[in-house]
Amino acid sequence: MRTALILPVLVLAAGALFLRSYTLPPAPDRRGGTTLLLTWPNRPAFGSPRADCLAGPPDEPVLPCLIASVARARDDGYTLLQLPFCATCYDLSGRIAVTGHDAAATRARLEQIARFGW
Repeated sequence: MRTALILPVLVLAAGALFLRSYTLPPAPDRRGGTTLLLTWPNRPAFGSPRADCLAGPPDEPVLPCLIASVARARDDGYTLLQLPFCATCYDLSGRIAVTGHDAAATRARLEQIARFGW
């Protein structure tokens, strides 16, 4: 009986390695929401378009980077589920995005990103 459960558990565990999500907040030009997708594990499990754009120079425009990050996430994976906006997911993705970055530079970049509703 236990050996019959091992194969489905292994398949689910392998699938979980490729499960990713990203969360966009609501803004005047979009509804926002959380998207679950299957893609290569090259991003955090709770991803954010903001994470890809934190390392750029402060004088570089941030909006094209944000749009390109979301487009890459959509193009690289297969969407499994669209959910309504999840504030907890958004906060978690924000905390993951700033991990390992300089606090002052990250704060300045996040303020710049926040002006666009991201």
